[in-house]
Amino acid sequence: MQKDRDISFDAFRGIAIIAVVAIYAVRFGFSWRDSPTGQWNFLFLVGYQQLLNFAVPAFLFISGYWLSKKPIKSLEDYKTFLIRRFSRILIPYLLWSFILTGYVVVKTNDIDISVYGIILRLLTGGAAWGYYFIIVIAQLYILTPLLQYINRKSYGLILVLTLNIISLLALYLSRVFNIICHLPATLPFYSWIIFYEIGLLVGSSDNKIFATKKVRLFILPAILVCLLISELEGMLLLSGYSNLEFAISVIKYSSFLYSVCIIFGFLFLREHLPHFPRFLVVLGNYSFGVYLMHMIFLPPIAKVVQQSPIIYSFQPLYQFIVVTLTMLTCLVVIDITRRLLPRPFCVKVLGF
Repeated sequence: MQKDRDISFDAFRGIAIIAVVAIYAVRFGFSWRDSPTGQWNFLFLVGYQQLLNFAVPAFLFISGYWLSKKPIKSLEDYKTFLIRRFSRILIPYLLWSFILTGYVVVKTNDIDISVYGIILRLLTGGAAWGYYFIIVIAQLYILTPLLQYINRKSYGLILVLTLNIISLLALYLSRVFNIICHLPATLPFYSWIIFYEIGLLVGSSDNKIFATKKVRLFILPAILVCLLISELEGMLLLSGYSNLEFAISVIKYSSFLYSVCIIFGFLFLREHLPHFPRFLVVLGNYSFGVYLMHMIFLPPIAKVVQQSPIIYSFQPLYQFIVVTLTMLTCLVVIDITRRLLPRPFCVKVLGF
């Protein structure tokens, strides 16, 4: 491990990647329309999803934090920055997108995929659930110099926050009134920009507010209150508008507040915890690889676990088993691959 690496961020990545896999398990490992024990499992999963919704915001915050350490002062700096960042994410993204597309083709026997369809998948992250993140972070990389410039102004944070609030308002109106939008809500950068912005601001400042113990009195209550608000909003959207997708989505005001509180909670802990669990640090180091490949292993694992009616009828246990087995499978595959193939190839091509 690099000597100058901050293991607290690795641990945070580890927690976030567990949440990413858990979100996928909830969305694709359980039949929402055919709950095995009726309403209880359904309501549990709606609430459980709210708890996990900090995952993508956490990764965006971490990216913004570390990229704040790389000031872009010239056009040449900008070119170098984009080449390095894009090569780091786009090469593995393209490789795994083709692998997953091929996997779907073989599984469904659907070989009628046009060139246009493949290009559309690549441009929208459509090869697998969750791949939209690559498209979002690529947009934010392009905007990084502008955001760094804006952050030097007194109105920087307010401007970005206003953009995010307005974009969420438009999303609320489109979903509540069933306005058709061909662009997925998760895809445009402005749906997520506030978390990247917070990372840039925190990373570029010497603000020690989270080092004070007085913050401890507010962090946990803030997290719990915002989580409760998120749970209530989810239930309201579900009962009032019968909109399940919106109810469990991270892209809503209450989930954003909750995610910000989780990020602040992490910033407080990193100032006061001398050590972080080793397994979380390892997961953090492997997080990009787990993110890229977990969509391959989770469906078959979920299908096998579903063969046990007892486990499947108790969703907390079912979710725990599916997520644990998926994580372990990914870690084993990554570890074996790293041992068999050259490290530069694994990092630059495979993403881990």
